[in-house]
Amino acid sequence: MQVIIHQLRVADGSDIPLHWFPSDGEGQCLLLLPALGIQAKLYRTLASQLSAAGHPVAIMEQRGHGTSSLRPGYRCRYSLDDMLDYDIPAALEWLEQQCPGRPLVMGGHSLGGHLTTIYAARNPRQLAGVVHLACAFPYCDDFPAAQRRLLKFLCAMIPVFKFIPGYYPGDLLGFGSRESTAMMAQWRQWALSGDFNYDKHTDLATRGAYTGPVLALELERDSFTTETALMRARMPFQQDRITRIRLGEAEQGDYLGHTQWARQPDGARLSIVDWLAKLVS
Repeated sequence: MQVIIHQLRVADGSDIPLHWFPSDGEGQCLLLLPALGIQAKLYRTLASQLSAAGHPVAIMEQRGHGTSSLRPGYRCRYSLDDMLDYDIPAALEWLEQQCPGRPLVMGGHSLGGHLTTIYAARNPRQLAGVVHLACAFPYCDDFPAAQRRLLKFLCAMIPVFKFIPGYYPGDLLGFGSRESTAMMAQWRQWALSGDFNYDKHTDLATRGAYTGPVLALELERDSFTTETALMRARMPFQQDRITRIRLGEAEQGDYLGHTQWARQPDGARLSIVDWLAKLVS
């Protein structure tokens, strides 16, 4: 299916690209949010498959990546707040206009899943469902020694990058991509505290605020997750509303791991479509 890229003007004047996959079906409408440093195009195969199954899908490009006109630097320091306060609300409003009267489901991969969790807690009645894709909280102490040392090294360096070179050089560090130092300073607070709160925000993922269904997809060979980190990412939800599915070779073939799954997401697509069908049965 040919993707349609819609440039969405949000309240702060920024243009946020939406990769749009309409559908002739009558299923729920989905908004997908990428992982840290990942371009929206990685999820086009999944979006196309879901669209073919009757579910319209929009993938929201992160600021600073892919088809976004923004590039982080000294004069461009967007934050998690920009995505939560401007980008996601505008994307959902646009999606509602494309699919009037249809239930909205929001999901995200890794960082995109955390943003989904926070948004759902702040707007618990807007969403009919939440999807986590390989979503583990980045708290340092939830990871083995080697990864813990890497995370703590990154946390030590992030404040320096604000001054030189003015952005977070994830491509050089092997974690993330070129990112805004303001956003990474907030991510750093997550990594050090193990809590969703950051800056002056203390109610971002209020436990139990969102009481709807959650699909949590986990991938084998994912070196960016641990059992504890996966559980921490889902703590704000009501545990009896979570459907947890672990995808391995039987479902995904060789397409496993933190990002490789999205290149041929057959198991992920089947799991999502089956789960969505149960929401209306």
